[in-house]
Amino acid sequence: MTKQKEKLVSNRVLVCDDEELLLDEYRRCLSADYTADVATTTLTDLEKVLFGEETNDGGAVTFDLDTRTQGEDAVEAVAAAIAQDSPYAIVFLDIRMPPGIDGIEAARRIRKLDPNINIVIVSGSIGPELEKLDTEIPPADKVFFFKKPFHTVECRQLAAALCGKWHADMALRRVNEDLERRVAERTQLLQQLAYYDQVTRLPNQRLLVDELQGLIEQSEESPGDTVVVLVDINHFSFINETMGYDAGTELLRSIGSRLNRVLGREHNRNGGIIGRVGGDQFAVLMPGIESDTGIRDVAEKVRQTVEEPFLIDGRDLFLKTSIGVAWHPVHGRESKLIFRCAEAALHRSLRSPDHAITYYHSEMRYRAQHKFDLQAEFRTALEEGQIKAFYQPQQSLRTGELAGVEALARWIRPDGNIVPPTDFIPLSEEMGISDKLFEAILRDVCSEVAAWRTTRDWQIPVSVNISAHQLRNADLVSMVKQILLQQSIDQKLINLELTETALLEDLTAARPVLSDLNAYGVGIHIDDFGTGYSSLNYLAQLPVQTLKIDQSFISSLTESETNARVVQAIIALGRAMDLEVVAEGVETDQQYSILRRLECDLVQGYFIAKPMPADEFVRWCDGHEDTQSLKHGSSVVEIDKVRNND
Repeated sequence: MTKQKEKLVSNRVLVCDDEELLLDEYRRCLSADYTADVATTTLTDLEKVLFGEETNDGGAVTFDLDTRTQGEDAVEAVAAAIAQDSPYAIVFLDIRMPPGIDGIEAARRIRKLDPNINIVIVSGSIGPELEKLDTEIPPADKVFFFKKPFHTVECRQLAAALCGKWHADMALRRVNEDLERRVAERTQLLQQLAYYDQVTRLPNQRLLVDELQGLIEQSEESPGDTVVVLVDINHFSFINETMGYDAGTELLRSIGSRLNRVLGREHNRNGGIIGRVGGDQFAVLMPGIESDTGIRDVAEKVRQTVEEPFLIDGRDLFLKTSIGVAWHPVHGRESKLIFRCAEAALHRSLRSPDHAITYYHSEMRYRAQHKFDLQAEFRTALEEGQIKAFYQPQQSLRTGELAGVEALARWIRPDGNIVPPTDFIPLSEEMGISDKLFEAILRDVCSEVAAWRTTRDWQIPVSVNISAHQLRNADLVSMVKQILLQQSIDQKLINLELTETALLEDLTAARPVLSDLNAYGVGIHIDDFGTGYSSLNYLAQLPVQTLKIDQSFISSLTESETNARVVQAIIALGRAMDLEVVAEGVETDQQYSILRRLECDLVQGYFIAKPMPADEFVRWCDGHEDTQSLKHGSSVVEIDKVRNND
């Protein structure tokens, strides 16, 4: 017989009476060797019906009897039985047991301990205290009155009936508990299906809308805004197509897990709620944001969290995102409305060239007005020569010498203020005048290079950035040739630099254009290498001379062993394909030292020098040349320290 079965058929009875003779009578009638006479065969039959095989050889049920003489002792016995997971089915309580508590008080205490026990109050007379037993010691179907003196047959019959009732009650209770458990499990499963994303196990949009409404109602009584950040993973379908759907699923789970860890309330005291709202879209609901700066910080934190590399199937994936933001109460007091606002902002971000974080409503209105004003001003700036090239040097890690320069477009207003390139470069694309912007920068660069050749025998190549739009311009090659001829610039002194992503937008169109430029003698550089999803096959098909490692790898070079391995792999790839490798975004001596150890060719970044106007760049070059007079063989880091101290 199993332990569960033993518990099921245990007929435990507790008797509490201060008269020893009466306790002996209980022991006799409830003992295991009790034998019913002819007059009590009906009792035996009843016991067989109630307990079946759980009767002795004579057909009588067996009881496990305990006795106590005081009410307090009976209460303690019940508590101990419950603690041992072996509760009593019945307790017989004498109504008077001096000097301790009476049977009624003992019954009250026992009922608080065990709601299932059958309580029998035993008394020689019916007093007023017995008339309300069912209300004093509920429930009514578990409290009884037994009058003494009693016949042993009556006592045994009552005990047998109440033990049978107790077993039936307990069996029904177990059935109900099992049913409730199964209903709860099924309800939980249905809730998971209805309110949770099955891939990431995060809340889906239906639950997020409800959660947002709850956050809104709470925030009505507290300071701060409740912010909704929607994030879309750009080119996610490309990952499914190239790496398979299992890799895509793993990536989605990793994104959700990281967002939850960095921003979720499960891991952060002031965190928010993270969910998945679509195929490649996630949502972050963040309450209690008390300023516009705080809203921007949340959106930027989401972007940074998702755009940190993910290791999937042994490969580092670098994602790009589009983000839309809306918040309560500025954009409404109803969750569905705020979600619609955030979705509208996300769609705008998806359509923008740089997929910048887009803020709904007031920010969108501001941007529209700002863009309208910029458009008119930008045309004038191009015509009046306000767009200038700033120059950032590239240093050889082997020799410490200046080995290259990147020209970066800057818009300098008449008042001296500088418009960020992130504002006017996308604007030029939208206005359809990016070709004019490229031409203006290239002319400015060639003009400066021509001047440097006259004054200092300049032999160092300068890189000019080019966009995917320029590669689709049928007149690009002829325009480049014309500008270089007009300024009498050697083709080897000009490189054209384009991002890996821009190149892959239309590789078929880009290949012949780049081949023509290379045949003319212009160098081709690939910028931000490692951030795209391309095969390396295109490197073998294109006339590329240089790879620039994206600064996202360099910025965490000392923090991530994975990024260090990626950088090392790109350097090894460049060496194997006879390509020069440039690391951009170098800002610390640690990054510099690691890149030197990895034998990277060139470095560029604030650790070397910031982008500078032409005249300032010339002065920097003079100072840099002075450092090269130091004894040959001195460490490059020492040379830089001397130069920086100067």
